[in-house]
Amino acid sequence: MFFRPLIALTFLSLGTATAAAEGQPLVSDTAATPAITAPAYRPVDHEWLVGYGGANVLDTYLSRLEYTGPSLSVTHTTLRPTRRRGDALTRQTMLTAHVATVHSPTDDYDAYDADLWAAAAWHWRLLNRSGVDLRAGVMAEAGAGFTYTEMGGNNPAQGRLTADAALTLRAAYGFRCLGRCMTLTAQTDVPMAGVMFTPRYGQSYYEIFALGQTDRNVRFTTPFSAPSLRLLSTLHIPLGRATLSVGYRADVRQSNIGGLKCHLWNNQVMVGYVRRVFLAR
Repeated sequence: MFFRPLIALTFLSLGTATAAAEGQPLVSDTAATPAITAPAYRPVDHEWLVGYGGANVLDTYLSRLEYTGPSLSVTHTTLRPTRRRGDALTRQTMLTAHVATVHSPTDDYDAYDADLWAAAAWHWRLLNRSGVDLRAGVMAEAGAGFTYTEMGGNNPAQGRLTADAALTLRAAYGFRCLGRCMTLTAQTDVPMAGVMFTPRYGQSYYEIFALGQTDRNVRFTTPFSAPSLRLLSTLHIPLGRATLSVGYRADVRQSNIGGLKCHLWNNQVMVGYVRRVFLAR
């Protein structure tokens, strides 16, 4: 009884060795082996930009004078193809922090301005030919900020809170220069409709929040009451494994609502880098 399993195991081993020597499959062809496929990946571009330039600030809630001075910003942008449409539809996210120290025309008082903006956009491809990639889409963005003056008074600061929907146009052109594959990009965003918080002329924040004396302080905005525009153009230059990004940004924010005029104009030179990572679908 002890030798029977041993004899069966010996004949089984000999049969396996014979089949392998004659080139016969060890597993029957009828037993399908599951296919192993490599996972698909989506490229995601992360771009960091630091901007320096000049700012022009006017807020008649604080003063009828225009304040000018240097400004600094940091922007992080991601760009990726969508899961279902691939590269035909891309999704973009953008986060920007901005600060400025501005001075009155008579240089008597200083003011400080700061903003934080977050946006998400979707771009559909319109044209992809001869190195030109043209896309159009929609954007949703929200921002908060303030302007503070050293002039004093009952209302030395003005806060801002805005949300809007915008139309966006993005173009990219790839070309070779000095033996390198460079890319020139340009994007324009134009807010079309939104809402913003603003006090009325002569109304203090104490009246709004402490006394509850509101007066239509949340207003709808359109290109007629708040004409605004953002333009960002960059040149991507590969340097080894890194990609250098240089460019220019113009950010124009304006409003004429509730008897108050406000504009925030920024022109900056941008420098940064782009890093590409790959995510599994």
